[in-house]
Amino acid sequence: MTKLNFHKQNFFKNTYCIFKAVDLQWIQDKTPDFTSRSGSQYFYTNDGVYRFSSHWGRAATCRWRLQTETSTFQNGAKVGFAKWTDFYKDNEVEKLYFVKKSEFTHKYEYFHKNEPSYKDEYVLRTAGDTRKVLRQLKTITTETKWAKYIPHDDLEDVRNYLINGLITSNKTLPELRRDYNS
Repeated sequence: MTKLNFHKQNFFKNTYCIFKAVDLQWIQDKTPDFTSRSGSQYFYTNDGVYRFSSHWGRAATCRWRLQTETSTFQNGAKVGFAKWTDFYKDNEVEKLYFVKKSEFTHKYEYFHKNEPSYKDEYVLRTAGDTRKVLRQLKTITTETKWAKYIPHDDLEDVRNYLINGLITSNKTLPELRRDYNS
């Protein structure tokens, strides 16, 4: 499969991207090349795009996340930069996404199969199936009441088994629970 080349005329149509947070100074005193109806501002460069926005995640037909450590923002808005090569096609029907623990946030997040961090051990899923797995992972990692239905001696061992199974197999959560002690 050939990678689509994204640029200022098409990056905003059905794409996935992780923007890296940058300091507000990168866009200060610059005029945006485009301002969306929701107020997000875009500044184009030869290498990529700066986005100044108060909302990240779903943006129209796109899945755009902001990777940030900084608290630099203005009225709740933050600036992110993405290279044109950081954009990947997105849709609801193809198996484009995998789940792994982010080295950056240390939480389970979804990533695109064309990202360099993809490994064959990860199961690819559609966007809807990926959201379902992420909800299950959140429950497994933040709650304990689910564990009373699985005979075990070590909660962390059960968690790790279920998490690994959800990320690297097509087994459902009920199947993994049944298989734990067998």
